[in-house]
Amino acid sequence: MPRLSSWQLPATAPETLDADALVARLATVPRLREHHLWETLRILPSLAEAREDIGFRRAFRMLMERDDLDGACRALIAAACPARRLDRLQALDGVWIARVVLQEDAPRRAVAVHGDRLAAVMAALVALDRATPSKH
Repeated sequence: MPRLSSWQLPATAPETLDADALVARLATVPRLREHHLWETLRILPSLAEAREDIGFRRAFRMLMERDDLDGACRALIAAACPARRLDRLQALDGVWIARVVLQEDAPRRAVAVHGDRLAAVMAALVALDRATPSKH
């Protein structure tokens, strides 16, 4: 198999991972890591256009090379289609509560709670791509 640079994404994930599995994985990690962001970019249907956009991939790779996970999280939210926004991010009793809102005619939202700020944000983003979104 040819070796891919960090900005070239494989057409399919090496394992069958979907949004439900990624949300479950994010819930168990103590802290968000770089590979979780690459997985998010690789599997979310809402990021399909970003995966195909060479300019986005280069900018995302640069954020990752600088270890700017916060900037990378913001870039993923901004690149999602239809548009999403981080509506709430609050620390309460030692955990972070993140709410990401899908901005369309019938808005939806997803809420995630995690001990790590960025993991909460990414879990909420991923939850919006789940096959059967949960109401919070």
